[in-house]
Amino acid sequence: MIAAISPVNADQGGAAFTLSVVGSNFISGSQITWRGAAIATTFVNSELLTASIPASDLLTAGPDAVAVVTPAPGGGTSASMNLSVPCPLPPLAPASGQTKARVGAYYFDGWSGPLTNFHFDGLPFGPYQSRQPTAGWQDITPCAVEQQIATARNFGVDFFLFDWYFDTAVNDPGENLDSALQIMHALPDRHGMQFAILYVDAPPFDVLPVNWSTAVTEWVSYMTDPAYLRINGLPALFIINIGGVEQDFGGSLHVLDALAQLRSAAKAQGLPGVYIVGGFGTPDGTLGQDSLGSAFASAQADGYDAVALYNYPFAPPAVNGMLPFSTLVQAGEWTWSEAVTHNALPFIPTAMAGWDPRPWNETESATGDLMYYSRTPQEFAAFVGDAISWANANPTLRPEAAPTPPLVLIEAWNEFGEGSHMLPTVGDGTSYGDALAAMLTGP
Repeated sequence: MIAAISPVNADQGGAAFTLSVVGSNFISGSQITWRGAAIATTFVNSELLTASIPASDLLTAGPDAVAVVTPAPGGGTSASMNLSVPCPLPPLAPASGQTKARVGAYYFDGWSGPLTNFHFDGLPFGPYQSRQPTAGWQDITPCAVEQQIATARNFGVDFFLFDWYFDTAVNDPGENLDSALQIMHALPDRHGMQFAILYVDAPPFDVLPVNWSTAVTEWVSYMTDPAYLRINGLPALFIINIGGVEQDFGGSLHVLDALAQLRSAAKAQGLPGVYIVGGFGTPDGTLGQDSLGSAFASAQADGYDAVALYNYPFAPPAVNGMLPFSTLVQAGEWTWSEAVTHNALPFIPTAMAGWDPRPWNETESATGDLMYYSRTPQEFAAFVGDAISWANANPTLRPEAAPTPPLVLIEAWNEFGEGSHMLPTVGDGTSYGDALAAMLTGP
């Protein structure tokens, strides 16, 4: 039996790739069939087979059926699943032209490794298979990334904020954690979508002072792309945790120098500078639950242009089990109110799409509780609408003044391991994106 294939689409004339087939009751003699013929197959385990699809097999369009044949005795042929060649892309939809807000969605790029990689724990082979993206589990092909770009644009999303990891070949061998960013950068058609980088300064991916110029050079190379996001006319760089940068560089004065080096490098390439947005944890690396005042003060002292948070899933009191989505909304709105009270810098509000880390069994470290939130598409869309209303109600905190639409962020497009996702999936279809599009094009 086949449960899923990855990837599910490919570009005609595209590059070779590894096809993964997920299912059950495979044996060492099982073979994948592709376009009606058996192909060399690697038996990984009773639930996973892989095969190399050469570029020469992608020169023509289908038929594109994938099946598994197991020899007798006790064998047979599975039902087939379709791998589309050429790549199917959705036509433009009305929300692609929405002007209610400049909506960005964080993009976690942890889906480039084999399906046996720990990022897929609990997903292709676990109880959460319904979270499979309709573009496929892995986003390692131009088709998979372009499909998501075109789909996000039709939901009213204006840009992706790609999680960026330093030196992934060394720090996380076996997958490329910057794969989707690199693919988007190389695509000839971005369907009107923009992109920017979120530097994830977490071990082992911290950029230490000795490597800072290397990272700066790479960041600036992306910023020269016409599709790179600009805020107030400047290419934007987001940093997930200002406290981590302070620790790596040894205090605010050194951070000021490092950020100045980034801005100077951009100017040397003909750019007007860089708009740097910091997030937190507080300086000790944890999100404060009583006040965010010290973290806002650090962002100002360190020379950031604005503040934006990635997420804030743990709101007191912690429980073991499910909380209503309204609790997550209250936690988000609390961060916005802290910005009004304590922040002297512009602030970009973040609305989370959910939080449900049960596939990875992530717990709140202080209590050991496995906590998650209920959610519906309508609750999610309303939360993003609340973020837009908050930005409009606090014009002095907006990075860009009206009539430019306010900036708001969504966490996340595809954090489906942690249940914070809005991309189309097998279980939810397009319901979350459709709800967002309806809100953005409504009154």
